[in-house]
Amino acid sequence: MNNQRRNFLKEAGLLSASSLLALSSLKAFAVEKAEKHKKRALRIAHLTDIHLLNHTNPKAAFAKVLKEVNTLGDKPDFIINTGDSLMDMNHKSKEEITKLWTAWDEVVQRNSLPIKSCIGNHDVWYLSPEHKEYEISKHDEHYGKQWIKEKLGLPHEYYTFDKHGWRFIALDSIQYMAERGGYTFGEKQLGWLKDQLLNTPKNMPVLVFSHVPIISVTPLLYAAQRKPVNTLGFPGGDQHVDMMEVKKIFKESGNVKVALSGHVHYVDQVDYLGVNYYCGGAVSGNWWDGVLDDFPPAYSILDLYEDGSSCYETIYY
Repeated sequence: MNNQRRNFLKEAGLLSASSLLALSSLKAFAVEKAEKHKKRALRIAHLTDIHLLNHTNPKAAFAKVLKEVNTLGDKPDFIINTGDSLMDMNHKSKEEITKLWTAWDEVVQRNSLPIKSCIGNHDVWYLSPEHKEYEISKHDEHYGKQWIKEKLGLPHEYYTFDKHGWRFIALDSIQYMAERGGYTFGEKQLGWLKDQLLNTPKNMPVLVFSHVPIISVTPLLYAAQRKPVNTLGFPGGDQHVDMMEVKKIFKESGNVKVALSGHVHYVDQVDYLGVNYYCGGAVSGNWWDGVLDDFPPAYSILDLYEDGSSCYETIYY
């Protein structure tokens, strides 16, 4: 290779590198410019796994979170609560649950923001047949999911509403199927979800929220803290076993941009096929016993933009 050819290739290489740098800079500038000119549609406070107890410290901590959210300089439009509001409604007498709801009412009266909720596994009033109050309680009008629906104003186990150009879909994760090894939405609810998305305008972004994560790294990492990795199967108790069906529905729709969840008390953000899956940790942290593994008590602030994008920030309060 002669000197002239070497010099040409060297200069061409430098030119290519400088061109790439220039293009990269232009792209970064374009992204930054686009970010600056994006218009926010909504700001949402995401609270999950509050697990409220009728004790002084949990009530004070929950009150602190509500105060912080309500007094932000840039105030949220509303709160999304992704379940496990109380600690808990499973295997408790009506008297015990009533005391928990009294504690909830006492704290929540300080909140001025609308709250939209979905059902968590601890939000279901359930007694085993061996419980002394089982026969009486199973005929009570509040039994099962009815009590949580009434107290938190849920129109149904799953429902939808629109706000500032976004559609919100609350789903009910608590359809545990032992034969499938974990939580599902169930055939009826998935059919309803398909219909809702089919009837959503193509330019309307959608946020889905459920208690149990649909797609997340947190269930596997939670399990890996407790068992050897090579012994782990699919963590169906902490993640939807029908995730592939749901993923397909989301992909076919193209509208779903955000999916919020809780349940695992860990925080993560997964961007998969154009959907941002945000798992929001827990207001209660380690069920009111400090830090769970690497995650202190937390809540999050979610900004939604008119173009369907989002920004999620977790506050370890």
